[in-house]
Amino acid sequence: MNTDQKQVVLITGGSSGIGQASAKILAEKGYAIVAAYNSNAEGAEKTKQLVEQAGSECLIVKADVTIKEEVQKLVEETLNAFGQIDILVNNAGAAIKRSSFLDIDEELWEKTYDVNVKSVFLVSQTVLKHMVPRKSGRIINISSVAARIGGPGESIHYASAKGAVNTLTVGLSKEFAAHGILVNGIAPGFILTPFQDKYSTQERIDRILPTIPIGRAGTSEDIAKVVAFLASDSADYMMGEIITVSGGR
Repeated sequence: MNTDQKQVVLITGGSSGIGQASAKILAEKGYAIVAAYNSNAEGAEKTKQLVEQAGSECLIVKADVTIKEEVQKLVEETLNAFGQIDILVNNAGAAIKRSSFLDIDEELWEKTYDVNVKSVFLVSQTVLKHMVPRKSGRIINISSVAARIGGPGESIHYASAKGAVNTLTVGLSKEFAAHGILVNGIAPGFILTPFQDKYSTQERIDRILPTIPIGRAGTSEDIAKVVAFLASDSADYMMGEIITVSGGR
C-alpha cells in the first residue's frame, strides 16, 4: 500500500452510524476521508466536522450509489481531490422496510437489492479500475449477521441481500488478491444506530438486549474499530473473511 502520502478512504453511507464512526476513527489514525451520502446532508456535514476535528481532511460528496453515472462522478471527484483511493468501505445499505415474505412485492425486493448489493457492485467495480493498475488497495464490505440467520423479524429480503454481499466479498477477494488488493467484510450484530431507530420498535429492542451474551447492544464505534483494523497493516494477511461483531449473539 502507498506510504508516501496520507492514505485515502472512500466511505459510502458516510453521513451517520457506522459510516460516520468509521470516518472519525480513521481520521484519528491519519487517513484522509471521502464521505459519500445520498440524502442526509446535515449528517454529512457532521462527519466532515468530526474528521476535521481529528486533524484530517474530508470531502463530502452527494451520490446515489445505485446509479452508475453518480458512482462514476463520486470516484472522479475523489480522484480529483486526492489523486488516489487506498481503501473503500462499502457501508451504504438499508432494510427499506420490514415485511413478511408473502407480502414482499417486486418493488421492495428490487429496491432492497439495489441499495445493498447493486451499490457494492457499482462502487467496487469503479474503484477497482483505479486500484488494479496501482497494485494496491483494500475493500471492506459491511454485511450483517442477518445473512447467516435468515433475517428473522420480517427481513428475509434484507438478509438475502446481505448474503449476496458476503458472496461478493469472497469472490472479489479471490479475483483481486493477485493485484495486491485485499477484500474483507464485517457482519455487525445488533448495533444501536439510526438503522435501528428506523426499523426496530422499542419492544423489539427490549426483547433482543437480554439475548446478547456480552450484556449490551453494539455501537457504531464497535464496528468502526474493526473497519480500522481491516484498513491497517495488522490485516495484511487477511482476505475473503466476514468478521462477525455481535457481542456473542
